[in-house]
Amino acid sequence: MDRCSSRVLLLLLVAGLACGFTGCVGKSGPTSGNGTVESVTLNPANTLSIDLGATQGFSAIARNNLGQTVLVGFQFSSSNTAALNIAANGAACAGTWDPTVTICTPGASGVAQVTAVANGVSSPPTTVYVHQHIGSITVARIGNPNPDNGCFAQGQSWDYQATAFNTNGVDITSTVGPMNWVPSNANVLTVDFNVNGLQPNQVQVTARNPGITQLFANVSGVTSNPLDKPYVSCLVGSVMLQLPGNPGNSVNVNAGGSQTVQATVLDTLGNIVKSPPLTWSTTNSEVATVSNGTVSARQNLGGADITATCTPPTCNIGVLPGLPVYASNGKLPNGQPGWGVISVNVTASKPPTYTAWAATTDCGTNLNCTSIMFSVTSGVNPIAQSATVPFTPNSLMFTPQGSRAYMGSPMGLMFLDLGTPNPVVNTVSSATTPCNVAVCGQVLAISPDGNRVVVADAVTQPNQVYIFDNANQSNPPVDLLISGAIAAAFSPDEMKVFILTSSGTMYVSSKVDALTPVALGGSPTDVAFSADGSFAYVAGAAGNSLSTVATCNLAGLGSVVGTAIPIKIFPLPNVQTSGAFTVQNVAALAPPNIDIFSAEFSQNPLGKGQFTCNSPNLNSLTLAGSFDLGQGNFTPLLMQVTGNGTQVIVVAKNVPAVLVLDLNAGTTTAIPLANNPNPLAAAASTDGSQVFVASCDGIHPDHPDTCNSVHIVNTLAGGDIQEVVFTNTNTSDSMCNNLPGTPCLPNLIAIKPQ
Repeated sequence: MDRCSSRVLLLLLVAGLACGFTGCVGKSGPTSGNGTVESVTLNPANTLSIDLGATQGFSAIARNNLGQTVLVGFQFSSSNTAALNIAANGAACAGTWDPTVTICTPGASGVAQVTAVANGVSSPPTTVYVHQHIGSITVARIGNPNPDNGCFAQGQSWDYQATAFNTNGVDITSTVGPMNWVPSNANVLTVDFNVNGLQPNQVQVTARNPGITQLFANVSGVTSNPLDKPYVSCLVGSVMLQLPGNPGNSVNVNAGGSQTVQATVLDTLGNIVKSPPLTWSTTNSEVATVSNGTVSARQNLGGADITATCTPPTCNIGVLPGLPVYASNGKLPNGQPGWGVISVNVTASKPPTYTAWAATTDCGTNLNCTSIMFSVTSGVNPIAQSATVPFTPNSLMFTPQGSRAYMGSPMGLMFLDLGTPNPVVNTVSSATTPCNVAVCGQVLAISPDGNRVVVADAVTQPNQVYIFDNANQSNPPVDLLISGAIAAAFSPDEMKVFILTSSGTMYVSSKVDALTPVALGGSPTDVAFSADGSFAYVAGAAGNSLSTVATCNLAGLGSVVGTAIPIKIFPLPNVQTSGAFTVQNVAALAPPNIDIFSAEFSQNPLGKGQFTCNSPNLNSLTLAGSFDLGQGNFTPLLMQVTGNGTQVIVVAKNVPAVLVLDLNAGTTTAIPLANNPNPLAAAASTDGSQVFVASCDGIHPDHPDTCNSVHIVNTLAGGDIQEVVFTNTNTSDSMCNNLPGTPCLPNLIAIKPQ
């Protein structure tokens, strides 16, 4: 005979007596002046499943017609006292109470309806199932135990049965009441109890989204073992894109306009997946954004490649390691061609007027020194805004959306939010220590959605890399133990971040998988992703000019040697197609040359029953050409691919000109800067029409005592159209305050996206 412990029963008795004096209303608001009871609510409500000899406390709340709590007494009752007895204070026994309501003696299995009545108003009943102790629960598919094809196609349904056994292995399912059905990954399937023909504790399960899950049933605190085999909603096997009414994979879109891209998704059995949970992405969110297949062209002109990916954890759910599937070229079910990448070229009749912001690093480690950052725009009022920078910045980068600029520093991460007449530089933390709170270091990359910022901390020992998430500021930044980080890139779908170190190791941080080191060798210099995001280009790995690493499984795909190890690489937009292959060129800055590499790649569909990802097929990776910029060996300040990938703009130290390489013509034009300045930093617009060069002009005719200026070069007009000199009313023309001596110069500059 099971009996409750004396301590538990004593507490229950005290609670029950208190409940009896107060009417069991629990925590209530002010007592209503109107004592009329309109409704009574019983807690617990609906259904309850308990063991023989177990106890359960019930309470109730009465409300009037205004919904206010009414303080009254309650009468609790059980419809089956052989199975469940309930005392006046709401204490229920799955059996029989002794006269003192302290000891519960087990009774018989059965079903009882419990109600609470106040002033003649009854609560809805709670159904209580009293049963023997559950030793185990099993879940099984009714009929064929496994799908014929190893997975359920989207929308396919099947019935499942849960069975409860007592400790002796006897089936007691009919006595335990309805069970709860819980998948480990809820979005993979739906569970329906209300299907004609289902028996108690049977459910109909329907495949919802591609993925893998376990299915459990639980009741009375006992959870079943999982199915013999995981439940699989057929995984995404392939993704293909097309432009409605356009058989090709490229389109021109006017600035501010839009374009629809359609995605056809097939599962591993070849069935079409409706409303697939794809991740849409763009290689240049400054030029074009994409959401659910709608491409929106921004005011920043130029090229961007659009793709869609089945990206974990929202697609191919529950598969570990994460199982992404990238869009590929192929034939759609209707016989039309499908593509892995759609190239978009954003155009306008007239380029917009771009604005840059300049800052300085020249405060150095002087604690009393603060600096000024300022905006630069061509026109009669070229410096419209400025802001004080609290710490010495070491990097300046805008989010692709253009609403915020981030600046790294040894004292913490700073940001400037624009959109107000007097913008202010703030810090992500009010503290400057420790660095994993202040987010100290240099900004290496910003995610396409503008939320996550990768910051390399070279001061803290050992070195760290932080990933600050502006969308989840309540969470601490991700803190990664990585030394010597020099470059980083987000995959277009933002599933992974590739972080490059000078020691020859690349670290991969993922939303799904653990941090993984990848041994590259050599002294890598830069990393960037392919147009479809299925692999990354790495410069300088193991002495190769260009190497490739698969995004999904980090396998090496191939490498090639150019004229020299590149300092910077840029995958070109406006990719081409060759049968099943996508062809993308990569511009690599290898002074004195610009090397052009060509990669030809394709994707393999995911196979039936496959739970590991496929590396892309790299059909070829070659050096397609090389262009000498005619400047000898130089130290670059800027290299940027502009427009639809037909131009490369370069600005170098000690070269008083903007170099424009036309890839189609194979010619380089040098646009001279006025007054023969020494460039300090530079930024170019996405279309290449405007280049801002921060420089030192020792012979400026209007300001002979300073060399503090920004040149605005219009590459279409072919000249240096305006030279902007910053004037600080507090300290002559220096960008620093409280730093006597050499003036601080603009050596950080970035263009604000439109």
